[in-house]
Amino acid sequence: MTTFHELLGTDDRCSKAEIKKKYRQLSVKLHPDKGGSQALMQMLSMAYQQVSKGNGNKKCSDIMIVNDNDREEGRQQVADLNKKISLLIKERNQLQALIERYQQQASDAYNAGENQAQQTLVLLQTTNKRLNEQLLLLRRQIEENEINPSSSNKRLKKQFAVMIFSVLIIVVIFLGWFIWHYQSQHIQLQPLDLRPTPVTVQVKNVIATQATTTENIDVISSADKIMMTDTVGLWQQRYYEGTRQPYIAVRSLNGSYIVKDCQGTFSYYSNRSHNMARVPANLIFSANDRQFSVYRIPYGNGSSDQQWLNSQSLSINNNIFSNNGYKSSSLALAAVCNNTVPF
Repeated sequence: MTTFHELLGTDDRCSKAEIKKKYRQLSVKLHPDKGGSQALMQMLSMAYQQVSKGNGNKKCSDIMIVNDNDREEGRQQVADLNKKISLLIKERNQLQALIERYQQQASDAYNAGENQAQQTLVLLQTTNKRLNEQLLLLRRQIEENEINPSSSNKRLKKQFAVMIFSVLIIVVIFLGWFIWHYQSQHIQLQPLDLRPTPVTVQVKNVIATQATTTENIDVISSADKIMMTDTVGLWQQRYYEGTRQPYIAVRSLNGSYIVKDCQGTFSYYSNRSHNMARVPANLIFSANDRQFSVYRIPYGNGSSDQQWLNSQSLSINNNIFSNNGYKSSSLALAAVCNNTVPF
């Protein structure tokens, strides 16, 4: 006969919390609204009470109280309950088998990944073995050449030339990558002039451009000095020192600024005391202003109104700049630049 432990799916080692959890799970499943019956709920409630009292190992039929006048009907009820108990035990076993199958599938998936890693390791070991065999073959050829130089000299020269050529190709590719990477991280001057001109003309143009740039730097340094503030993370309206040229700016924690002028141009005033060794490629060096290195932002991150309006903050050269107050300050700047109202 079935015991109350078997009916409830518990044993003597289960705590009261685990017994209660099992009871709640079966109650939800055997509730009349879920396809169960009132008789099953009564039987489940009796099993929970008996297990809670420590009578879990007793048989269900031993606890049932049957009246003498209705003994046959009671036996029939007990038989029906035992059948339902058997069905529940069968369903529990099916659920346990399903859990074990899923666990096995998870274990198989893990083993499959481990097998793939093992196959990769075997492939690497095979490749290493083949390379070692080639190395041994070359050593043997060298030894044969020492014994009989005339027979293998040409062959060794050819192999040596191939090896040298391969090494040169690798070196050239590495140098090309290094130069490209360095230029992409350090370009701060004007864009390259791609027009086909003679070499001598290019040199002259570069010298002229450098001279012009030096003159422009002096002008910018003396005319576009921003007003410094202690307020961090708030866009404010200002005038350049010594002029009535308006602009708006926001300050970062380390004292760097993002500035927008009447032309809609964004500039990055980098505090040199916290300046990074490298700057992004979209920051174009313009001038030096006191403790600042000034960069224009013609494209990329921080170069458009839409970026500042759609973001709570932007990270430029490892500085965090908030958009707090940007919309109202930008509208005020537009009004001042159109000579409608002052700040």
